[in-house]
Amino acid sequence: MTGFVELGINKKLCKAVEEMGWSDPTPIQLRSVPEGLKGRDLFGEAQTGTGKTGAYSLIVLGRTKSGQEKPSTVVLAPTRELADQVSKEMRSLSKYSGHSVTAIYGGASYGKQIDALESGCDVVVGTPGRILDLHGKEILDLSQIKELVLDEADRMLDMGFIEDIEKIIALTPETRQTLMFSATLSDEVRGIAEKSMKDPLEISVSHDAPVTNLVKQYYIETARNKKIDLLREIMANGSPKMLIFCSTKLMVDDLYDGFSKEGMKIGAIHGDMPQLRREKTIKGFKRNRMGVLVATDVAARGLDIDDIECVVNYDAPVDPETYTHRIGRAGRAGRTGVSITFVTPSEDRRIPSYEAFMGVPVERITRKQLSKIRIDNPELKALHADEVEREQPTVSHKKKVSATIGKDVVIRKDMVVLSLNIGKAEGANRTDIVSFITGVAGIGEDSVGRIGISSKASFVEVESQHTEAVIRAVNSSRLYGKKVKASYAPQKERCKDKLAKK
Repeated sequence: MTGFVELGINKKLCKAVEEMGWSDPTPIQLRSVPEGLKGRDLFGEAQTGTGKTGAYSLIVLGRTKSGQEKPSTVVLAPTRELADQVSKEMRSLSKYSGHSVTAIYGGASYGKQIDALESGCDVVVGTPGRILDLHGKEILDLSQIKELVLDEADRMLDMGFIEDIEKIIALTPETRQTLMFSATLSDEVRGIAEKSMKDPLEISVSHDAPVTNLVKQYYIETARNKKIDLLREIMANGSPKMLIFCSTKLMVDDLYDGFSKEGMKIGAIHGDMPQLRREKTIKGFKRNRMGVLVATDVAARGLDIDDIECVVNYDAPVDPETYTHRIGRAGRAGRTGVSITFVTPSEDRRIPSYEAFMGVPVERITRKQLSKIRIDNPELKALHADEVEREQPTVSHKKKVSATIGKDVVIRKDMVVLSLNIGKAEGANRTDIVSFITGVAGIGEDSVGRIGISSKASFVEVESQHTEAVIRAVNSSRLYGKKVKASYAPQKERCKDKLAKK
């Protein structure tokens, strides 16, 4: 703990750090925390996995008082997953300091987030859209912000959040301290920094301490229609714990559906899936309930899982930054990992761009050489076996699980289909509809079932006990600027919708 004490953090934070098992500060923590505790603005270049969350958390928790009615710190994150991960780490660090940390993001019920804000909190971690939404509803007050953190600024700009970020910055006091972290220091990121920061100290650890040095990187040249066969061979090579990246949500769904029908335990996450399902899937993957997770780049950042053995780029990313973040999901916590990228003939120029960005080669292999590569990590396999043995349920527990599943089936059957007068013509998608219904009606996301969307209407399953409340709440609200009308769907539409989903 000597290293953390020398950073200048207080005893309460030191005690929490020790309980979390952190032994020595990372380079970004060593260079940023002492200066940040002095109140200086910081502009840091640091990739995921370098300890930057711990760096800015120690700064803001060390500089702000706990027990405030209005938040004194706001942390902006590009995705729900990262916001959730950051909030959890900050809660662990504030175990003894008493700071209250609240995560707010879209795709989740407004109710719990509003209750947390109204009961008083010190730190808000959230996505830009939901932060502006709750501020516009006069629920989130940003007038007392002393610390503003922009985490993964480059990713937020890539996702089109620049206007939201500028609005949030303008809503906070000019006297605030601003901490900005980004994996790359592009002109756009520097532009935001120049407009929002005062004489910032620039710190870079991305090139000094790459997070990919523990990942053995390979690529295979292949035709598009041969990818699935290669993927099966990789899966069979030691059955590694694997994360598969696809460029589109459709491809994620296709792989998930195909392997699920074959009986494989596989998970899938992308931006159109409801937050509750994504969180359950990530939790299951983390606890080894499934060995394979297929995802879009929504999982490239903020996926806090240390034992992924293999990353497969089913679709080679266009830019080297995304490639670096993807393969960085393996080789974490000092463990070795493997990455394999499928490259079609039209994508042959991408590998040199990865190599130039990282300064390390990516080895070309053939399909015949694939079986000779050790993809799984024997030490992790032994660890997983121990965990499974410890978690093996007793006979009585199995009966209890079966009973629980039986009850769940009964509950899921007790659903009523509602019809909403919004559809694809308005740009409707499942995520927005779930967020809208749970927000206006104040119900949990698990009370909303399947959703079918046509060009002019949407059909939504809702637990029968909530239908009247949902209809009343929806009929007095707007979505996409349109007044929404909800009613019980005609029996014909209910049947047609359910048949389409089977």
